[in-house]
Amino acid sequence: MTPRESSARWLDRVLDSFASRTGLISVIGLLLAVCVAAGIYVQSAADRLQQDHAAFRDRDIRIGYVTMSDVQRLVLIAQLALDAGAMTAPLARDFGAVADILQGRTEDFRRVMSERKQMASGLAAIRHLDRIVRLANDAIAAGFPDDRALAGALLDAAAGARRTLILYLDDMRRQAHRAQESQALAIQRQMRLMLANLIVLALISMVALVLLRREVMGRRDRDRAERRVKFLAFFDTLTELPNRAQFQDRLRDMLATNEPLVLLYIDLDDFKMINDTYGHLAGDAALRHVGGVLARIARLYCGFAARLGGDEFALVAPGDGADLQRALCDRILADAAMPLAVDGELLTIGLSIGTAASAGVGGGRGGAVTVDMLSRITDFALYAAKAEGRGCYRLHDSALEQRLEERRAMVEELPEAIRSGQLEAYLQPKVNLRDGQAFGFEALVRWTRGDHLVPPGQFIHIAEESGLVIEIDNCILRRATKLIAEWNAAHGTGFSVSVNLSALHFSSLRIVEWVQDALWEAQLPPELLTLEITETMVMRDWTQARKVVGRLRALGVRIAIDDFGTGFSSLAYLRTIRADELKIDRSLLHELDSSEQARLLLGSVLDIARNLELEVIVEGIETQDHALILRDMGAGRGQGYFYGRPAPPGTALAEATRAQHAADGTVAS
Repeated sequence: MTPRESSARWLDRVLDSFASRTGLISVIGLLLAVCVAAGIYVQSAADRLQQDHAAFRDRDIRIGYVTMSDVQRLVLIAQLALDAGAMTAPLARDFGAVADILQGRTEDFRRVMSERKQMASGLAAIRHLDRIVRLANDAIAAGFPDDRALAGALLDAAAGARRTLILYLDDMRRQAHRAQESQALAIQRQMRLMLANLIVLALISMVALVLLRREVMGRRDRDRAERRVKFLAFFDTLTELPNRAQFQDRLRDMLATNEPLVLLYIDLDDFKMINDTYGHLAGDAALRHVGGVLARIARLYCGFAARLGGDEFALVAPGDGADLQRALCDRILADAAMPLAVDGELLTIGLSIGTAASAGVGGGRGGAVTVDMLSRITDFALYAAKAEGRGCYRLHDSALEQRLEERRAMVEELPEAIRSGQLEAYLQPKVNLRDGQAFGFEALVRWTRGDHLVPPGQFIHIAEESGLVIEIDNCILRRATKLIAEWNAAHGTGFSVSVNLSALHFSSLRIVEWVQDALWEAQLPPELLTLEITETMVMRDWTQARKVVGRLRALGVRIAIDDFGTGFSSLAYLRTIRADELKIDRSLLHELDSSEQARLLLGSVLDIARNLELEVIVEGIETQDHALILRDMGAGRGQGYFYGRPAPPGTALAEATRAQHAADGTVAS
């Protein structure tokens, strides 16, 4: 920290202390104390001035009285000499001493009068005193020749001096009183002015401190807001873990050191089900629980954890080797699986983890490992863990690397395969279980890649993740409707066709335009087209799905709910979705020929469909026993390998047409 920053921080602390409530009270108290101290000081100054005036007044008055006393003593000595018949030596000494004192008093009196701006009574008294001093000095110089004349002159002069001194003393008392009152009033005015100034200063100081407090509090709020913005920019508010931006920056910095590290991607299993079943508060609690587990484990391994968004987390730890990756994954799965209490409910959190080591990325091809490269491989390992059943982890290895390369190649080749016609619409027959005759077909996509056929399970999920499934569905929709329309027109058949739709179509109404265009181009009656949607697709956004389904039904096409029996809330939506068909998933046919419970479950589903006036198609019929049992249970339609595998359009349509004409006793054209 620089000296300037240190000084600024010290000043901030001082301002914060003054701007606090305690600081404000302390400063206001200090100002009031200063005001009181100033008032006391002014009052004491006034008292001292009053005392000085009193002392000065006493001095001026005292000199008058003392002078009168000296004049009286001088007259008394002269009178004693007159009574004694002569001025004796002792009396002469006393007379001379008193005359000297009186002369000194007269000089002091003259100085006082010079300060009093020549008071008339005082000047008159000085003239009489000068006369007495002069009479005394002349008598002393002459040796007291005439005691009677001296006593008479002194008595006459003393009477005049006494009279004028009394007038002087009265004037002095009045003048001193006026001066004292004037000075006291002046001091009081000064005191009031000073107090007013101090009060104004205190008010200004309080206002300044309030404004200072507002400024400091505003700055503190701005600092908090800036810290909050920085926190939101780099941290997740729910778990307080680093967010995706900080995760990428820190991972990039760690990779730049070329030190080995491992990266783990963690997803919560069935997180949507937790939110839907227990509420979003429980979902937030689950996320905080997992975030706390990951943060604690990351600290133990000197790494860091992050929340990437939704229910996706990441953990980075220095080190290398499969043992480290397994230890991290085992620890995470064990700690996260501890029951979590939420509103009296105990939740068990399951996780899927994908992990990769920076040293093993690229299969030893060399070159710098980037964040995107390591993240992509780790994400693929996570996908593999989910595909293997969840609640587990998968380490990146050579086999997974090969699968990743294959997947990357498919992603790159799929757009060209769509444009060049490498994707074909294979047809699987849908039959009446009563006679086994096909009444329509389900269009299934197949990819002829090079010299071999790629099963849909290997590329459909890739197409969904990349968004290409929308183009694939549109391509199959147009081809299937055109194939069926042309075949029906050429052979006099009335086959229908069903096409699967991805959930991505239900984010907008564009699929309605595509279906309308396909029907118009193929000139296929809309009732011969069935669009198959899954119940889980509808559950993702029910409002939007209902709007899209309503627009599609308005075109006249049929709606089928596919894979019934694999979702969670189908019964709640069957009536509302207003579907035409219900396709029962093959999972309900397990143990159908050996389990009474399996037949009871399937029978219940058939009863529900009949009550809702839905046409039922049972998928996955692979044996004659299944076909007979379903027919005895009242199922009317089905499809499966027992009646025909997906085949090229020409083959599938030709076989179904021959079988239909054979049953009718006609010859196929």
